[in-house]
Amino acid sequence: MSTNALIEKIMKTAEAEAEQITNEIMLRAAENEKLSLSKADEDCAAAYKVAEEKCAQIKRTAELTSGLSGRKAKLHAHRELLDEAFSEAYDRIKNADDGFRLSFIENMIVKYAQDAKITASVAEKDLSLITAKKAEIEAALTGKFGKASSVEFVSDAKIPGGVYMSSLLCDVDCTLDSVFEELRGKYEAEADKLLFPAL
Repeated sequence: MSTNALIEKIMKTAEAEAEQITNEIMLRAAENEKLSLSKADEDCAAAYKVAEEKCAQIKRTAELTSGLSGRKAKLHAHRELLDEAFSEAYDRIKNADDGFRLSFIENMIVKYAQDAKITASVAEKDLSLITAKKAEIEAALTGKFGKASSVEFVSDAKIPGGVYMSSLLCDVDCTLDSVFEELRGKYEAEADKLLFPAL
C-alpha cells in the first residue's frame, strides 16, 4: 500500500472516529440539557409550591389578624355601649325624685335588716327625708322581728344613694353602688340581647 493510500485511510478512520465522538458528545449534551431542563423545571415547581404555601400562610395570618382586630373593635364598641346604657340607668336612679329614693331606702331597710336594732347610713341628701319616716320604719321592723326595734340614721358622704345597715349581728350593704352592681350582673345578658338583637 502506498504512503498516500495509508495516509488517506488513516484520515478517513480519524474522521469517522471524530464524527462518532462528536455525535456521542452531542447526544450526551442533548441528554444532559434535557436532564438539566427537567431538574430546573422540578426545582422551579418546588420553589413555586413553597412560595405559594408561604403566600397562603401569610394570607391566612392576615385574615385571622384582620378578623381578630375587627372582632376586638366590635366587642369594644359593644362593651362601651353597654357601659353607657348602664351608666345612664345608674344616673337616673341616683338622681331620681325624693319619693323614689325614700321608698327605695325604706324598702331596703324593712326587707334586708338582720336585727331589730340597726344603724342606717344614707346619703346626706336623704338623711332628713328618711329620718321623717323613722317611726314608720321602726314599727315595720317591730312587726318583722316581734320585738321593739330602733333605727339610728346617720349620713355618709361615701354613699351616693341607698342604705348601709350595721348591727351587732351583721352589716348589710344596700347602697346604690352595691345594688346596681348586682342588678347589672343579673340583667346584663338581657340588656345585651335588647341592644344587639342581631348578634
